Amino acid sequence: MTAPAAPAPAEVSALIAWMRRLSDAGPHQADPGELAAFQDAKKDLLARIQASRAPRQEEGESR
Repeated sequence: MTAPAAPAPAEVSALIAWMRRLSDAGPHQADPGELAAFQDAKKDLLARIQASRAPRQEEGESR
């Protein structure tokens, strides 16, 4: 089994740009719904990066 592909650099860049826009708005000016959506997107992206780097156990191979 092969590891899933890592997120594309454009996805990482888009998340960083989104973070910058939220940061520029300030914590009290940013929409709470958008902050929550950003946190979910960040969590998903980091999980995808981790999954793409995790060693995979081959079928039939035991630890």
